[in-house]
Amino acid sequence: MVLEEMTLGDASLITVTFLFTDIEGSTSLWERESVAMRVALQRHNILLSSAIEGHGGYVFKTVGDAFCVTFDDAAEALRAACQIQTSVAAEKWPTRAALRVRVALHTGPAYLSHGDYFGTTVNRVARLLAVTHGGQTLLTSKTETLVRDSLPASSSLHDTGMLRLRDLPHPMHVFQLVHPGLSASLLETGVAPNANKLTGKPLARLRPIDVYEVPTLPTIVLQTLKVMQNPNIDARAVERVMVNDPAISAKILRVANSAFFGFSRRVATIADAVRLLGFINVQGMLISVGAFDAFRTKQLNLVDFWKHSIATATAARFLASRVRCVADEAFMAGLLHDIGKLIFAVQAESVYRQVLELGRGSAMSSLEAERTLFEFTHPEVGEMVAERWDLPAKYIAAIAHHHDPAAAGDERVFCSLIGLADQAAHTALGSHASAGDEAELTALLDELDLGQMQWNDCLLHLQEAQATIAAFVGAIQ
Repeated sequence: MVLEEMTLGDASLITVTFLFTDIEGSTSLWERESVAMRVALQRHNILLSSAIEGHGGYVFKTVGDAFCVTFDDAAEALRAACQIQTSVAAEKWPTRAALRVRVALHTGPAYLSHGDYFGTTVNRVARLLAVTHGGQTLLTSKTETLVRDSLPASSSLHDTGMLRLRDLPHPMHVFQLVHPGLSASLLETGVAPNANKLTGKPLARLRPIDVYEVPTLPTIVLQTLKVMQNPNIDARAVERVMVNDPAISAKILRVANSAFFGFSRRVATIADAVRLLGFINVQGMLISVGAFDAFRTKQLNLVDFWKHSIATATAARFLASRVRCVADEAFMAGLLHDIGKLIFAVQAESVYRQVLELGRGSAMSSLEAERTLFEFTHPEVGEMVAERWDLPAKYIAAIAHHHDPAAAGDERVFCSLIGLADQAAHTALGSHASAGDEAELTALLDELDLGQMQWNDCLLHLQEAQATIAAFVGAIQ
């Protein structure tokens, strides 16, 4: 096959829940009890096929005793997993030791071509299966978000924690399905020893559960964001939701009328703001206003955080047309890119002050300081929070990968844009830059096919916009 034929031109990108299984220790069972295993495998296949078909799953591949399955509904995938485990546990097997099946679930986009799936989502569920014990069902936080309100009867989810899996750039937050009949030893054992669980003793233990205990966005903000996801909604419908919270409505109008947007006439209503600014800009304003109210600290001054976020958004919007990205989407991603730092500031305020001091007093970057003082970094924390808020995948990618866009897959260009805008904001505002930033800057410019002239233009734009950036910050306070 020539290189030109090896393309993804015929592939479809779809989002599904993957369920992967295999039999623990099957190789040694075949070596010791081949006759019994022939009978056992037939029964195993019948049990798994019944559970999968009964819950709407599609088996797209089998390899030996391993099943690779997709589901349109994550909750049905978890029910199938529960049925697999309970039926396998109840079976009388012809082998001397009972068969134990490992099950892993993960949800995300993958390429479908010629009946098979491939891509980063498939890689992740395969890596998760590799650290699962026989009899266990593990699922990622992306799947947990979709199933937590519709668990199988008498079951629950146990927070296993953050796992660093082989060849993956970021740790994954993993949960275990706890169902009737599950051996207590499997819950106590945790994951297989080849998983690198984050169990060190950093100065501050920021556990995954801490991320979920942070103050959520105000209810009216979440309700409005959900309404605005409907492509058929209009500005009046958005206004009807937001008028239920006069304080937030007033702040949105204050931002819309600030010097940052510079309208010649007054924006009088929420509907006017939506029509003039567009849905994406108003969503960004909602999250900014909501987060400023919800995430407060006793001692840290977060004004600099918001100045940097708004400057990054401003730079991203300025550069967007030059790299064929949507300006409003770039602005939104710029506002959100460092949301993980906000979580650190709220949940571990005293230690996060040390992160800031390390950044100011040495050549250490913020990422290096976070790795020194915490279990993981602000992009990793931000990604978890963005998933909990059900933000669009493009923004989650920008939050997770603005420091390493090469790992962002199809969103590589968009994440490079946000990474470059982040650097521009640091430079223009005179904030700390790490010793490695020069090489990172060159790589970002090369990735976006931009030169020194465009970089200088962006810095000049930010310097000229400092007064309007300050006006935006003042309006959301």
